[in-house]
Amino acid sequence: MRFSINRRTPILTLVPLVLLLSCRAGEPIGAEPQPTADAPRLIILIVVDQCRADYLERFRPLLKHGLLQLLEEGIVFTNALHHHSDTKTAPGHASLVTGKHPSHHGVIANEWFDPVSGGTVDAVEDDRYNPEWSPHQLLASTLGDWLKVSDPKSKVFGASGKPRAAVLMAGKTGDASYWYEEDTGRFVTSDYYQEDEPAWLTEFHRELYVDRYFGQAWEPLPEVVTADVGYEIEPVAREPFGHRFPHPLGRATVAPEEHFYEDLFESSPFVDEYLGVFARALIRSEGLGKDDATDFLGLSFSAADKVGHHWGPNSPELLDVILRLDRTLGDLLAFVDQEIGREQVVVTLTSDHGVNPLQAYLQRHEVDARRLGVDDILCFQRLAGGLEQRFGEGKWFAANLRFDRELAAARGIALGELEAETRRLLEGCPGVARVWTRSELESGVAAREPLGDFFTNSFHPDRSPDLMVQLEEHFLAWTSLATTHGSVYPYDTHVPWLLRVPSGAAGVVTEPVFTVDVAPTLARLVGLTPPDDIDGVDRS
Repeated sequence: MRFSINRRTPILTLVPLVLLLSCRAGEPIGAEPQPTADAPRLIILIVVDQCRADYLERFRPLLKHGLLQLLEEGIVFTNALHHHSDTKTAPGHASLVTGKHPSHHGVIANEWFDPVSGGTVDAVEDDRYNPEWSPHQLLASTLGDWLKVSDPKSKVFGASGKPRAAVLMAGKTGDASYWYEEDTGRFVTSDYYQEDEPAWLTEFHRELYVDRYFGQAWEPLPEVVTADVGYEIEPVAREPFGHRFPHPLGRATVAPEEHFYEDLFESSPFVDEYLGVFARALIRSEGLGKDDATDFLGLSFSAADKVGHHWGPNSPELLDVILRLDRTLGDLLAFVDQEIGREQVVVTLTSDHGVNPLQAYLQRHEVDARRLGVDDILCFQRLAGGLEQRFGEGKWFAANLRFDRELAAARGIALGELEAETRRLLEGCPGVARVWTRSELESGVAAREPLGDFFTNSFHPDRSPDLMVQLEEHFLAWTSLATTHGSVYPYDTHVPWLLRVPSGAAGVVTEPVFTVDVAPTLARLVGLTPPDDIDGVDRS
């Protein structure tokens, strides 16, 4: 492991972190007790939704609080990658907490076609509960689950603006997950975890914190106003996403209502501040880090994702989100260090995915980039007709890119033939770089080709389609958003990973690491041995 040593950090602090924390390797998860007496009492996993790795480098001169503290006082992994192809919220969060790729934890996308029901399912959808969210689609255990097995007294929570993030971080045995409800401005949970709302949450909502933003527009911080192209900040006027500061929240009403609460989440940085306040209340009310069992709190901050989709990663709005998050994290870290003690807490920060720059920004900088157009849509829509010309009339797809196996069997058509012809037709469509077939992915052939390993790691035989499409770099296949993510290219896969440990070890790791390494690394730092079948490795 190659470190670039922080000048403020003694070389001795770079002794392997496992030794510094006196963790015992090689014990099974169920050992009683497994963590050592001096193991940290709280793990905080901070996920900044849609945070590209370059944000922290570009904006570092403007950082003054929590983000800067983690950069200066922790281990900085500069080359951390999501090693799967569908870089979205659900698979990203699931990979972070399970140490497994989507091919093994089963959360291959935010939603996917279910051949049993014949419909689309959400990654955390579960109509047995109210609201209809639970982790039952997750096919692997999480870091929080490992803690619970080791010591049932461990407390495990997830909280986010988004239910997918909160539910997946809390795992299958979490005490609760909480997320922002856009209709009411409250943090809510599912009765999967608890029948009744805890008293502290009722008290927290007695005076709704977010109502303080009513009657205020989103104005930029002074640092944002003076930021220039040196920070790669360039407003792009593109309607309807190009309108400038200040941004109103909600409609012309005399009191907060659902549109105000929705705008607060969809189009402002303030949901992150709200989550920070909520996290402090949760930590204090649930007594996290206060006994001899190691607790876990997963926090996913959503504003960078919402704002990034609307204004892009080079916008003043995105910079404002990051600088406000810097302040929020500074307040959170100061609270945790005072309430629990720095030496008792492991803090790590990363992201679930990155994002593609705006097409207008790329074109301004002479980068070949374009958005889904009429010809692209028609090429896909005419695919079925191409198969009928080759194999005869019939609905050859049971769902999008999933073949009708009964029809193929009845006609005596091998799936390999359908794969080959469909691939040929799709690769003739503009914007398509490569099509990966089920046969390639299941046999392991794809994993030996450039970028094929990303698609292999996203492929689950029961949940994935029969073909996976790799789009050209910077090709934007969405029309309703200013920009998005979901590709195998570095702007989507390269994310930050910062790790603050009680020992104070600090430095820079430049070798490639993967986000599936986060969970096993955190586990070993508190004395747990992760399951043998995970994909990630301990980087401590």
